Amino acid sequence: MFKIMMIEDDRDYANFLKERLLLEGYSVDAAHSAAQGLEYLAQNKYDLLISDLHLDVLNGIRLAATAKKMNPRIKTVILTAKPSDDSELESVTLNVDMYLEKNKSIKLILIYIAQLLESQNDSQRDIILTSSVENLEMNVRARTVLKDDTPQDLTPIEFAIVQFFLENKNIVMSRDEIIQNVWGNDSLEDERKVDVHIRNLRAKLDIFSIFTVRGIGYKWNEQE
Repeated sequence: MFKIMMIEDDRDYANFLKERLLLEGYSVDAAHSAAQGLEYLAQNKYDLLISDLHLDVLNGIRLAATAKKMNPRIKTVILTAKPSDDSELESVTLNVDMYLEKNKSIKLILIYIAQLLESQNDSQRDIILTSSVENLEMNVRARTVLKDDTPQDLTPIEFAIVQFFLENKNIVMSRDEIIQNVWGNDSLEDERKVDVHIRNLRAKLDIFSIFTVRGIGYKWNEQE
C-alpha cells in the first residue's frame, strides 16, 4: 500500500481529497500547516507528498524540496488554485514531480497521482539478469552477483562486462563494442584489456559461456 503525506491548509478541501485518496486504497496522513507536515515527514517514510502551494510559513514547493532531501525517493505533487508561470518554473527548478491546478477534475488528479506512484514503483523494482546455464544471477540495482547461490566479489568493470553479456546473450560482440559499452564512448582503452578481463572473469566465476570468436570478439553462449 502506498503511503501519502498531504499538507493542505484548506480543511474542507483536505478532507475531500483525503477521503478520495482513501477510497483509492492509499494510506493517508494529513497536516494543515508546513510545520506539522515537516514533523510528519521527519518521523515517517512516505511514497508521495501532496502539498498546497500557498502554506503559512513555507510555500509548498520549498517544502517539497525539503522533503526530497529527507527522503530522495519520495514523489512530490504541488496543488494550487492560483497557478502562475513563476511558481510552475520554480517547481521545475526544484525538481517537483508534478504541478497541478486544483480546478482539474478529481478523477484526473487521481489518475495523475496513480501514474506517478506507479512510475516510482517501477523505478525501485529490482532488475534481475540470469544465466540458467551458469546458474548465475545478477541484481543490477543492488549490484550483487550470485554463482551457484554464492555471492561473488566483482570489480565495477567486471560487473559491467558480465551485465553487458547477460543483456546480449548469444550475440557476437566485438572488443570495440565491449569497450564502448563498458568504459564509455570516449574511451581509449586498449582492446587487449578486454582479453585480460575476460580471462579473469572466466577464472573467478568458473564459467564457460563466454566464447572467443576469432578475429571479432566474444559471445555469451546461453544454449545448453
